[in-house]
Amino acid sequence: MLGKIVITVLLLSTFTSCSWFDEEEEILPGKRQAVFEFDNDIILKSNEKIFIGDSVATENWSQQYQNERNHLFHFKSKKSLKLIKRLKLKDIAFDKIDDVTIPVFSKDKVFYADNDYNIYSMNIDNGKKNWKTQLKKEKDEKLPFIGGFALYDNSLIITTGLGNVYLINSINGEILWFKNFLVQFSRPPLVQNDKIYVVSDDNQTFTLNLTDGNLIWTHSGNLEEVSIIGGSKPVIHNNILIVSYSSGEIYALNASDGTLLWFDNITSGNFFNKSSLNDIQSPISIVENRVFVPTFSDKFIAYDLSNGSELWNVKLSSINPIVISGKSIYIIDTTGRLLCIDKNVGKLLWAVQLKISEKGEEISWYGPLLTSNKLILGSSNGLVLSISPFTGKLLSKVNFSEELVANPIQIGEEIILISKEGTLFILG
Repeated sequence: MLGKIVITVLLLSTFTSCSWFDEEEEILPGKRQAVFEFDNDIILKSNEKIFIGDSVATENWSQQYQNERNHLFHFKSKKSLKLIKRLKLKDIAFDKIDDVTIPVFSKDKVFYADNDYNIYSMNIDNGKKNWKTQLKKEKDEKLPFIGGFALYDNSLIITTGLGNVYLINSINGEILWFKNFLVQFSRPPLVQNDKIYVVSDDNQTFTLNLTDGNLIWTHSGNLEEVSIIGGSKPVIHNNILIVSYSSGEIYALNASDGTLLWFDNITSGNFFNKSSLNDIQSPISIVENRVFVPTFSDKFIAYDLSNGSELWNVKLSSINPIVISGKSIYIIDTTGRLLCIDKNVGKLLWAVQLKISEKGEEISWYGPLLTSNKLILGSSNGLVLSISPFTGKLLSKVNFSEELVANPIQIGEEIILISKEGTLFILG
């Protein structure tokens, strides 16, 4: 589920690049408007080289943040992007939905929900509906949201605010089983190795058998009186499951039986300010045996996956996803700064300030997505930016005149942006 993004500032800078990346990108067509908060958009720059990994092709976006490690890497797309298609999601406009459940995508299909508890499969190539299935228990109770989706082989797994977990045949929409846990789920599920991992809003983790939904093991954290609804799904690597709770607790658990491997708590002692919210809304990511945890309480922490030892700690808050490629991390913080951080030591390399308001209206920013040497960002005022990952320089911009409501998604060489009106803007 999508939480509303609070953004105040963004930072850009200039760098020496380690690649043959051509920064002379053609400006996309669209209405011209300011995108940075200040005329001098460079807030911080460094003389260090920025290293990112090679771009990698991907064919699906089957889970929240693409994969079971929440690792948004360097995706592969065309060098120059243009709008190639507008596709309207059938029977939906997100402006009529209180809480947007982000769709998941296979190579040629999108799976999404409307505000009447209907689940859809639609062909992306021709816009035709494959099937429609209603969650009748949610319809009867009129519960306002669905936690999220995950695709696994021919299965679509769904969590809901009513405490239900569904397994649906992704080919024909048939509900194969459902289980109720008398809790509220506002996060998407994680699926790996025929197991489903779900985290409830009262800080419990449930592990289910994919085949029949039977419970394998559970884990409980401490309750938190104040938190932000939603959050990141768990992450898993080398049979180590990392879960975060609204209490600020981070647990590393044996994915087979739920036994504790290590634990930390990011709780801040500050009271009556934003840091008194100990929530972790940004996706925890696992990359190269390290766990990266951006929080809402002025801490961005890197841990050793195997033993939980802290590698570095940076003071920043975020509810956006992080991109990790090569030696670099890219993240938008809650003050609206786009930051480039050294992955190994947590050093800030460059920063640029995005514009956070226009005519008294707050601007929310979504992303970033790193694709073929470009950082793609979308905004609530319909603006889409392409920014150099090496220097923070603005490469191009376009305005779709529809409010965007989700982080950019990549399928194959195409980038998908989702609007409040239920439009998929497809760049390729």
